[in-house]
Amino acid sequence: MFLYECMNNDIQIVEKPDWISWDDIKKCLFDAHAINREKGINMANYQWPAEKIKESIGDNGVMFVALDGDKLVGTAALVEKKSYHWYSKGKCGYLCFACVIPSYNGLGIYHSLLKKREEIAKTQDFDVLYYDTHCKNEKIISYGEKNSYRKVRFFLTKSKDHHSIVMAKWLKDCPYSKLYCWWKYSISKVKAMLKHLKP
Repeated sequence: MFLYECMNNDIQIVEKPDWISWDDIKKCLFDAHAINREKGINMANYQWPAEKIKESIGDNGVMFVALDGDKLVGTAALVEKKSYHWYSKGKCGYLCFACVIPSYNGLGIYHSLLKKREEIAKTQDFDVLYYDTHCKNEKIISYGEKNSYRKVRFFLTKSKDHHSIVMAKWLKDCPYSKLYCWWKYSISKVKAMLKHLKP
């Protein structure tokens, strides 16, 4: 079991223990996204059934949880993915299901969940990590940029009113310049916007 301490020493980051169910994970995700829903930012994964969340982690991933004693206050997963985009060459990890319930915001838990996954990814020789988020989720986009993640792709989901941004971070030397990443991101955004304009 992995253990990681937050800035708040009462919070522990551990691999999901068996006594926490996938329904618990789903509820935590739903509760954590309440603020986003109020802003009209509807994330897809909190709406998933618990079984789908479990299946998406599968044998190639690990779900971490933030615990205050026995209380589940946050989640985050790292999943090894085969991806064929320009930014995902090598051993690639997808960061997903990251959340902290609102009453525990500001304690460094989200940051600890990210750093724990990065730490594990480095020990397992991952080349790059990436995540996607709603394009209006400025807090998480800005947070990613402050932690060396770069915008690499803009795309439309199945819902045409939901545009997503992919953020990537190379754990070894980045093979691309900032200008190249910006250019690839900009091209993907133009293509997505043109697709959006189609009847």
